[in-house]
Amino acid sequence: MDENITNNDTFLAKWLAEEITDEQLKEFVSESEFLNYKKIKEGIKLYEYLEAPSEGTFANIKNKIAKKQSIKNNPSMVVSLFTKSVIAVAASVAIIFGVNSFLNNQEVNFESGFGEFKTIALLDNSEVLLNAKSSLSYTKKDWKNNRNVRLNGEAFFKVQKGSTFNVLTDNGTISVLGTQFSVHSQDGFFEVICYKGKVKVTSQNNEYILTPSKSVRVVNGKVLEDVAIISDTQPSWIAGETTFKSVPLKVVIDGLEKQFNIKIESKSIDNTIVFSGSFDNKNLDIALASVFKTTGLNYKITNSTVILSK
Repeated sequence: MDENITNNDTFLAKWLAEEITDEQLKEFVSESEFLNYKKIKEGIKLYEYLEAPSEGTFANIKNKIAKKQSIKNNPSMVVSLFTKSVIAVAASVAIIFGVNSFLNNQEVNFESGFGEFKTIALLDNSEVLLNAKSSLSYTKKDWKNNRNVRLNGEAFFKVQKGSTFNVLTDNGTISVLGTQFSVHSQDGFFEVICYKGKVKVTSQNNEYILTPSKSVRVVNGKVLEDVAIISDTQPSWIAGETTFKSVPLKVVIDGLEKQFNIKIESKSIDNTIVFSGSFDNKNLDIALASVFKTTGLNYKITNSTVILSK
């Protein structure tokens, strides 16, 4: 029996050191033992990846190989080595559980750049389309029962049925079970549009239930219902055009800056005036003309800055 233990330990050490293949190791251990050893190996790799103290791991393995001959001549060393192997197994299992706990609690973050929208697949196959310069995050832990995401900016959601799905923003919270809706949240402006299903919006201690084609908007604390343009099954920006209805000009300016990675200087104009219209998401010249010529404003472009004037 001592000889078998010694041989198995020799081949296990060589396998961990990647000096023999999986198939070669399987000749000396059972299938269940191999599966356990594989978990240990994965745990060691993850342990090193996370930069945990693991100095000498493979050096010790190679030292064990070098000592095999002397072990054969000293049975008491076999027992000691077997005990150490058991301890190593226990430690590796602990590493695996620790790594799994770390990964399951990990926060996942997404961010779109200037002029792009990003498609995100969540853990339950719900889909999020993130508009330009927006961010979304969620925690993996207990996702099945706590589907919470945090949004900064604008996004369109296609939510799979399941437990309550919450979108948390600085301006309010949107709760659904399975539906399609869009959220636009920025400083002084908050808008939710329902395209399918039913949506509950909580903002400023008030609740609003939205059904398809219904919306709620909060502008500087003032609530407006059903003022958004809803003519399709998804927001217009997904198709390359951003559309507004009766929004403050500063919201449109923010949209232009995010789409084209520009700075718009609006100190000399009233950016609270109301705008209704749209702009093309790909052509800056057309977009600027579409917005500012219709509002009677002058503009000039200097480097990457657009300067507005009356």
